[in-house]
Amino acid sequence: MINLVLRIAILPFMVLALTFHEFAHAWMAYKLGDDTARRAGRLSLNPLVHIDWLGLIMIVLVGFGWAKPVPVDPSKFRNPPLHMALVAVAGPISNLLLALMGVIVYRLSILSFPYLLPAVETFVWLNIILAVFNMIPLPPLDGWRVLQGFKPSLYWDYDLEHKLQYVLLGLILISILLPMFDILGMIIFPLSRLIYTFLLGLVGIF
Repeated sequence: MINLVLRIAILPFMVLALTFHEFAHAWMAYKLGDDTARRAGRLSLNPLVHIDWLGLIMIVLVGFGWAKPVPVDPSKFRNPPLHMALVAVAGPISNLLLALMGVIVYRLSILSFPYLLPAVETFVWLNIILAVFNMIPLPPLDGWRVLQGFKPSLYWDYDLEHKLQYVLLGLILISILLPMFDILGMIIFPLSRLIYTFLLGLVGIF
């Protein structure tokens, strides 16, 4: 019950994070010559065009969910593996930028608005975790597209991509049903803590 209440409480932060994430994909694709997302109305910061309602419900119920994938036409790119990688990485980068903005607000709020700190810290953590999770090199996550950019032969290996999707699904199910064997959490949370510490230190320099 407590977890359910917490998930509902952070839902506005998740909607904001997912909206920027998907917008970043659409923006990068447009800059690289593909206007598919723009024509579909996805080059927008309107949450309603990006949110998948079933994905949102799943976030509340089990802690894992999704937004609507941004439509991309790789045939419009000069170098599909590389440009798809750039489109993919734009999403996690947008979340890290949001996290950085949150850390700046956190620093500014310590003395003047201490009551904001829990909400700001939650916003920062959520964006970092979302970025790290999406950079796991398994399809259909962004990290897989980035890996394909470094190793273009993987871009054409549809059979491997199909099989690895089940690996990700299995890891997610394990994390939900058998949290003591949460392999994803063992990867995501230590990396997220490192990034959080780095961002705090980076802002503290200035």
